Amino acid sequence: MNSIEKTLEYHELLMTYSDTSKFGDDRLPNGFHYEFYKLGDEEEWINIHIKSGEFMSKEEGLRTFHDFYDSFLNELPKKLFFVVNDVGEKVGTATISLLSEKEFGYEAVVDWFAIKKQYQGYHLSRPMINKFIKLANELGHKKLLLHTQTHTWLAAKLYLDLGFEPFQVEENMKGWRILKTITNHSKLNYIEAVPENDMYFDIALKTKAKLDELFGENYEYSIWYKNGRHDVEVNYNDILYRYKYYDENSEFRLEEEK
Repeated sequence: MNSIEKTLEYHELLMTYSDTSKFGDDRLPNGFHYEFYKLGDEEEWINIHIKSGEFMSKEEGLRTFHDFYDSFLNELPKKLFFVVNDVGEKVGTATISLLSEKEFGYEAVVDWFAIKKQYQGYHLSRPMINKFIKLANELGHKKLLLHTQTHTWLAAKLYLDLGFEPFQVEENMKGWRILKTITNHSKLNYIEAVPENDMYFDIALKTKAKLDELFGENYEYSIWYKNGRHDVEVNYNDILYRYKYYDENSEFRLEEEK
């Protein structure tokens, strides 16, 4: 299974970390180092999230960056960090955000943790998670809230491995049951696994099968289906393609928007 699996049913998962004074080794492998955000790093941040499959276009990324960060842009040089390789390419990122209003009693949250797909086998995730726990502590936050999801199931497993705990489980039991089925994590022993054939989003399976026929393997996609939408966006070789999907009369098809 891919580390980001969009054919799974989407469910948000909340986790908490109760004592940020406890963190593991945040040292990166040889050839990588940390840098904090500097003015003008927006495109680097956007590119990481495109290459990790979060955004399909620079326009979407730029809009999201400003919507999310503009209210505390001057604080990013101490809250948003990058992982940088030995030729200066920024390949990963994470942010510790201060919530405008406390959520479940938490004032700080982990946001926008991502690593470019081609670097996801370089053992960067564990030190990065330890880094943002350590950073939260240095910023004076004794505990952390984290939003993740079933699509990023491998990151969710790593969070549990490194000390995060499931939170608000009953409110999203289906998501936790899916994570239990995939990972069989010891922290989820009390949760009943969901049958494998009940983990997937039917529209996503059908969409991906069609996109595999069109693009092969090296593409990213998003499906928009809420509020009556039936849109599919694809990033292939940094070119954006848009489709409408139709699932009618036992026939599934994609129609490209010109």
